[in-house]
Amino acid sequence: MDDPGDALWGFDPDNPATVYEGRLYGGWKQLAENLAEFLVHNAVNEAAYNAPYTKSCESVKNENIAQIAEPLTEVAFGGWYWPRPGHRIFMSETVIADIGPAMEDQEPWGDKPGYSEVQVGATSASALTYLENISDTEWY
Repeated sequence: MDDPGDALWGFDPDNPATVYEGRLYGGWKQLAENLAEFLVHNAVNEAAYNAPYTKSCESVKNENIAQIAEPLTEVAFGGWYWPRPGHRIFMSETVIADIGPAMEDQEPWGDKPGYSEVQVGATSASALTYLENISDTEWY
């Protein structure tokens, strides 16, 4: 399986519950998630990006993350490395958010200290209105 970037996932035919993550032209790492958890994690993550209503910001001050996540509950997954380590999923009945380290604006593309990237999806536009109250954050 691959994404539009360079992330790849592989599955071991001799041990079908084992999932590996890699990069184009890179090595493979075994994930802590088994195949069933990986598929649920992938579906929930996709919902944050492909919901009927979405908001995103690539540079949210870390001090504002608690306010974004406050009405949501963190969903515990074993973890993966895409798009970079440290991403977490939060959700409620109407909102799903993927929150993780922001990426620097130039190579070598490390984490941008003090900032997170946030992708939020919702079932209605009104479910996202609480985000308008978060200072210093420009949503797209």
